[in-house]
Amino acid sequence: MKNWITGLSLSVAVLIVGCGKLDEVKQAAENMKELGKAAENIQEKTDANNARREERRRRGDTLAMPYQEMQKYLPESLAGYTAKDPTGSTMNMAGMSYSNAERTYTKAGADGSEEYVTVTLLDYNATADLYTGMTALWGANISMEDQNGYSKSYDAGVKDVAGWEHYDKNGKNSELTLAMGGRFILTVKANNQSNNDQTKSIARSMKLSDLAAK
Repeated sequence: MKNWITGLSLSVAVLIVGCGKLDEVKQAAENMKELGKAAENIQEKTDANNARREERRRRGDTLAMPYQEMQKYLPESLAGYTAKDPTGSTMNMAGMSYSNAERTYTKAGADGSEEYVTVTLLDYNATADLYTGMTALWGANISMEDQNGYSKSYDAGVKDVAGWEHYDKNGKNSELTLAMGGRFILTVKANNQSNNDQTKSIARSMKLSDLAAK
């Protein structure tokens, strides 16, 4: 009886929505499936990141990497740009450890304005909740676009690396952010760009797999 009622209800629903609406219902169902897959993917990556953190704790690796070590992963130079001295800092306190390293590269634009690329590396080894909150959706194949620009997930093609790219059409600003190994976050920003190709190229030139394996 229960199956019969269910079948009848489905038949009535189909009749009510009509042929024109049925496609919309099917599409909504497919969207729900994709959302379910995305949620499963997020959970899998969160579990994997937690497992890596536990392994680091067992090794005694509970603090952020000193900023001097992180600076070694920043590009020494970029073609056509002048590299400024790298900067950075490390903070350790009860229950928290945080490091950042940054380097900026500049050149004169065709119109005399300054063009720049800034590469920033952050270590969230001891601030796992903050890392997860920032990066959870990056690998979920999300994309958004309007007349001002676009933002979307980015696949760097490197194990344990998830990315997010943003392009500002009006300002011609490019930004790429990569989450690596449940620990590091790399951001590459550049102005006067027609797309995100340069920021992606700079990120690929760095030792992403080494950072993701830390």
